[in-house]
Amino acid sequence: MSQSKPNPNSSAMNKIKNVLTAGSAGFTSILTLYPIETLKTRIQLKSESGTSKISPLKLMKEMYKAEGIKTFYMGLGAALMRQFLFASFRIGLFYNISDYLKQKNKGQPISIGKAALASVSAGGTAILTVMPFDVVFVRMQAENSLPIEQRRGYTNMFNALRRISKEEGIKALWKGAIPAVARAMSLNFGMLVPYEMCKGFLAPYLGHTYANYIISSGFAGFGASICALPFDNAKVKLQKQTPGADGKLPYRGLIDCMAKTLAKEGVRGYWAGFWTFYSFIFPQTVMILLINDFLRITLGISKA
Repeated sequence: MSQSKPNPNSSAMNKIKNVLTAGSAGFTSILTLYPIETLKTRIQLKSESGTSKISPLKLMKEMYKAEGIKTFYMGLGAALMRQFLFASFRIGLFYNISDYLKQKNKGQPISIGKAALASVSAGGTAILTVMPFDVVFVRMQAENSLPIEQRRGYTNMFNALRRISKEEGIKALWKGAIPAVARAMSLNFGMLVPYEMCKGFLAPYLGHTYANYIISSGFAGFGASICALPFDNAKVKLQKQTPGADGKLPYRGLIDCMAKTLAKEGVRGYWAGFWTFYSFIFPQTVMILLINDFLRITLGISKA
């Protein structure tokens, strides 16, 4: 009697491959789309200051005219490091957990509840790992939008990491961790659960094809945007805030920030810059998920 072959997803090497393929996909996406991420951050900061009905195209022209093309790439080094590590853990760990659960389920698809648990666990773990880089790239993106006297003048990612830890204490590198964790968990849930569920739903009609994956990733991008943007807005505000004339910070934490956003900007303030955010998240989601699936299939981690 022939012995059954071991499940390839149970090997340590495939777990490492899951992490590296996800990181590679994340790195490629942020390198391509970073200017849109910068524009999204600026829109959020302008919304906080009371500016309404912000035109992304108009703001982009103003930024280019006043600050030059380099402003769209401020903090890119930190963003690349952050995204490589963030995608490695939040997506790679999700598939490691999912593959393990599928193995326990005799190869059958896992339930929505288990997929949700895998996605939020991976998202929360990932952001806590990369928070220092997250703080740095948000601050560097926001630098030119601050009054001159409030600018910190970081010269690069390593200079920022060293100065923040020295001037503000090591804890400052995890400033905004609570909204960042909430954002990461909601982003992972809104992206990966709809993606996997949609792929399964469309499989009888489109098969396991890239047409299926592109449509599914579009739904995933919309879901991620809806779920994550309120927490993304709060995270940006908390991470870039500086003390006022009285020496106090504008926000005490996530709840306070979201309450003040509601009072000052209304419910719409939670989704300020939605279409700019979606214009970033949609192609990023498509790129990350397609590249990741391509690499997983190519490397034999997944059949489809």
